[in-house]
Amino acid sequence: MNNKILLFWKIGKRVYEEQNTCDNPIQKYSDYCSYYFGNSVLFTRENIHLMKRFYMNFPIYYKEMNKVSWDQYRLLLMIKNKKERLFYYALSLFFSADYRELSDFIDNQYFIRI
Repeated sequence: MNNKILLFWKIGKRVYEEQNTCDNPIQKYSDYCSYYFGNSVLFTRENIHLMKRFYMNFPIYYKEMNKVSWDQYRLLLMIKNKKERLFYYALSLFFSADYRELSDFIDNQYFIRI
């Protein structure tokens, strides 16, 4: 299991769970993770928000989760339509697609064509 992907999913879960009990959980986790892990670029508010969306949109499937990179998940999370997002996720798993191939699938609008 890719520890980075699992870490991002768990951070997203914590932010989601604390959204009603904390004033600004995204900023809180951005500051905390930047300090703790020493990588402020990776834990920007935008990335923490994407981690929250990652948790909300992708149930944790240990076997499949590691087959898609964080950059691919970021690309998938930019798709607003849930059915379309899951279609491209399944397509990337089926073809073991890398980031470039997944981007090509989306750019060529395979979801609309099928």
